Amino acid sequence: MNGDALSDRVSSRSRPLGGLARNPAAPTGLLLRLVKLWPEQVCEGLQRRRELPPPVRDAMLHHPLPRIRGALAIHSQVDALSRAQLLADPEWRVRMRAFGRPGQESLPDDVLVRLLTELDRPPSDLPFSREELIGELFDAMRYDRRLLRLAAAHPRPGVRRYTAGSLYRLDERSRQVLLEDEVPEVRAAAVAAVAHRQQVMEPADLPDQHCHAFWYVLQRPLSRPLIDRVLATGDAAALKVMAKNPSVPPDVVETLLCHPDPSVRQALASRVDLSGDQLLKLAADPAVEVRTAVSTHPGLSEPQRASIDIDTTTAPGDGHFGSGDVRCRWIPSPGDAVPTLADALRWVRSVNPLLRRRAARNAELPAEAVAILADDSDLGVRVLLAQHHPTAPPALLLRSFLEYHCCGRDRLSELPQFPTDGLARFADDPDPAVRRLVALDPHADPELVDRLSTDPDANVRQAMAGSPRLPAPRLVALLNDPELAEAAAANPALTVDQMEQILHRMTAG
Repeated sequence: MNGDALSDRVSSRSRPLGGLARNPAAPTGLLLRLVKLWPEQVCEGLQRRRELPPPVRDAMLHHPLPRIRGALAIHSQVDALSRAQLLADPEWRVRMRAFGRPGQESLPDDVLVRLLTELDRPPSDLPFSREELIGELFDAMRYDRRLLRLAAAHPRPGVRRYTAGSLYRLDERSRQVLLEDEVPEVRAAAVAAVAHRQQVMEPADLPDQHCHAFWYVLQRPLSRPLIDRVLATGDAAALKVMAKNPSVPPDVVETLLCHPDPSVRQALASRVDLSGDQLLKLAADPAVEVRTAVSTHPGLSEPQRASIDIDTTTAPGDGHFGSGDVRCRWIPSPGDAVPTLADALRWVRSVNPLLRRRAARNAELPAEAVAILADDSDLGVRVLLAQHHPTAPPALLLRSFLEYHCCGRDRLSELPQFPTDGLARFADDPDPAVRRLVALDPHADPELVDRLSTDPDANVRQAMAGSPRLPAPRLVALLNDPELAEAAAANPALTVDQMEQILHRMTAG
């Protein structure tokens, strides 16, 4: 047997171990043996577990294998004390993984201050500079305001100097403190950040070709000569970016309102300084994408919005809804922050579905507003409410899953309030994703689950292999199926004796 064949055989035999590691019925003692004897094979499975028993967390925390410690570092159940220890791990990859993930317990202020101190003078084994490391921390914590505040007031000048580069992410008080810092280098960095933000771009600053720097310059304050140069080129892509720039003067805005390319006029619709006449002109634009873009403008009244003929599919990003990847989770950009509760409540009854979609993303909406949006005529409103609100009705989650086929669809069925009773009725649905729901039904007929375990779709077969309703003989048989062994080993219907038999085969083999 050659090396590749042997490797494939070992990999095939070890797949059930990964399933056992994420099996919710696996006892703590068995999980501890997995961590001790087969850490490489169970690392990913442990990382995917929803619950990590405290003894298992402790074993992972003190495990000699960095991958196991790293898996704990990014798990949602890692506590702040353990993360603090992982931030001092001898392996730099583990330390960086412990910087933070959404949903993890927040680190205390003193731990963050200590971490920033260590990153100011990184150990010699780290292949990164101070700037790169602090930048990674800021990014991992999504520029958390508490972290930025602590960094701006940090006792180390190097940390404060780096933070001054993000001056406009800080609150007003922290910005002023850095501008008056006692260390000249810190003050200079803060002043430079202000100057950079206020620097007016000239024609010589604009690269000749489209590139990251080209688009960046067009978002900075622009001089009139540079504005005129871009106008003269007739470059619609450049004009789209420039149309949103607040430094563009009124006469240029008026010129762009008549531009033949609708994408330029569409970009203008986001300007907050549009006059009433300009808004009405855009609202009557011959291009539906322009009318749709301006329809959410705060300068319009609800009766004015009601008179605008729009098409939500022409909105950028389809109104933050509808990406083609069903597995992705939509992440808003800074300009698309979740609306305040006050704004959301105003938009709940708006005639404009794009405003109602924005409202649906606020997780603090009261029950009355949730009930209104759950029955909205717009699919986007219903789906965004289902994805973002913790008390979205179970019936809405199922309806959204059945009607929606884009970004975040799979996540809907993983939410705790997703209804499971009666899902067996979808066994013959033409959509494989809907057939997979049968595995969630606690009362599904075992023979039906058995039949679907041979479904033409691999994802359906995987789901049925993990269903507790799968007949016991079939479950045992699947433990020897290279394709489905891992999913079967994760099945909570496995008895402890059957789990032990899997371990015995691995030990004996």
